[in-house]
Amino acid sequence: MTFSANTDDNVKSNISAVLGYTAVDDLGMYLGVPALSKRVTKATFQCIVDRVEKRLSGWRTKCLSLAGRVTLIKSTLTSIPAYVMQTCRLPRATCDELDRKVRRFLWAGTNLDRKPHLVAWATVTKSLEEGGLGIRSMRSLNSAAMVKLGWRMMQEPEALWARVLKYKYSKKGNGIHYLEPGRKPSNAWKGICEMSKIL
Repeated sequence: MTFSANTDDNVKSNISAVLGYTAVDDLGMYLGVPALSKRVTKATFQCIVDRVEKRLSGWRTKCLSLAGRVTLIKSTLTSIPAYVMQTCRLPRATCDELDRKVRRFLWAGTNLDRKPHLVAWATVTKSLEEGGLGIRSMRSLNSAAMVKLGWRMMQEPEALWARVLKYKYSKKGNGIHYLEPGRKPSNAWKGICEMSKIL
């Protein structure tokens, strides 16, 4: 179990002893997603950046063509953070760091080397029909996941998770007009509220 930062140490130990739970500062991971109990920072999702880094270091990129690197980016690198993005709003700094690693891998074949980028990143992230490579930027991927989560909440208002979020953060009523961040919102609720204009 975890306690707020202003809880007295004696109170923590007494409650832990009565309930039989161990007091921890961090709840760790649950199903591969960080259990968020504190303020979300770039360090909170460093595990995702490390997983992408580990995957990049395992590939022999000198043997890959540009088309092969594009295929690996689409099939593997974007799927690693996409799982976490289904329920979490990643900090912009984390999204930018992931995009940086993808860009370096695309143009240089490794995350360490720096080579000139032949095309602007905004062009690369366009769809194939628009002349891009169809690689998604992490910010837009995260925004799409938050919109999807908000849409599900509107379509499934009686689902347990939707009722919990609405009861805690939107006591005024149901509907798109009541998506306001409020005081100390959770990470998921903050992401849904930010995307309410798209919804």
